[in-house]
Amino acid sequence: MSAEPPPPFNVPASATTVKISVIDSTVSLPGAPCSILWSPTIKGFDRLKAGTWCFLIEHPSGRKLIYDLGCRKDWENLPPAVNLKQNIPADALAYFRVEKNVAEILTEGGVDLHDIEGVIWSHFHFDHTGDVSTTVQEMDFSESDLRLGRFEAIDYFGDRSFYILNSPGHAVGHINALARTHASPSPGFIHLCGDTVHHAGEMRPTPFQPLPDSIEPSPVPRWYATTCPGHIFEPLLRNGSKSEHILESIDYAAGLDIERKFAGIYDDVALKESVCKTEELDADDDVFTIMAHDWSLKGVIPEWPESLNKWRERRWEQETRWKFLEDFQGACSPQPDS
Repeated sequence: MSAEPPPPFNVPASATTVKISVIDSTVSLPGAPCSILWSPTIKGFDRLKAGTWCFLIEHPSGRKLIYDLGCRKDWENLPPAVNLKQNIPADALAYFRVEKNVAEILTEGGVDLHDIEGVIWSHFHFDHTGDVSTTVQEMDFSESDLRLGRFEAIDYFGDRSFYILNSPGHAVGHINALARTHASPSPGFIHLCGDTVHHAGEMRPTPFQPLPDSIEPSPVPRWYATTCPGHIFEPLLRNGSKSEHILESIDYAAGLDIERKFAGIYDDVALKESVCKTEELDADDDVFTIMAHDWSLKGVIPEWPESLNKWRERRWEQETRWKFLEDFQGACSPQPDS
């Protein structure tokens, strides 16, 4: 099946890049039932196994930002307004663990926290806001006429090296980010999509990235060491289509007596539109998309203090694009002669 070209990205040229590093926030999210997070139910895809990524962004001027903070270590002491045990199903909290605050991780690595000028929360959910005392400033996209793809955008540093993207739906005020890792005329970007998408199955395949006939590297090396036939995943396809994403996010708080702002999906229509925009950006050859909870990347991409800036040269995007399919092998089977 031939891929359609994604809509034009139309990002302005720039010679300025930022250094971006990914941090394992030590949040452990094992045990949450996948059935409260996604549909359809897939055999063997029973329990979430993930953490939360955070990101250190370093501008050549010396300015530093953090995108997301994971969860505070003493999460049991979150403010009463969060009402965690009421807003999150008990099954999702049963095995929840946090080893360190991100501030501890950075300090132990030699970062002076006073050198970080700001923390950008993708959204206000407890597994992203960490432990920080700060004045919250809302991003006003109405004051910017900048568009990157179909995203409303704000040029944070004013030199086209780092953008904030408006991506509502999952939560009130949810924002993605786009970090320039390669300068023009061969630009490259890392797209931080927070919880717009929790699992790559929510944004792949698409008409721009249809399920390939052959997948390399193999997402199921125990069956196929190097190259895997794409057709073994066809039982997962919605409507039998190689160009429709496999999973749909569902509201894990559905049925709970909670304030709407604490729902797992705040605005379903807006979320679906943000997912479509994310799919378009994800399909661009110059973009590497990273989700906050995509643990299929663990052990493949380097973690802080190393940077992600060589993602293109090291082919990490190609290596991990279909790796998420490993989660669904319980619903698939190898060819008889394999």
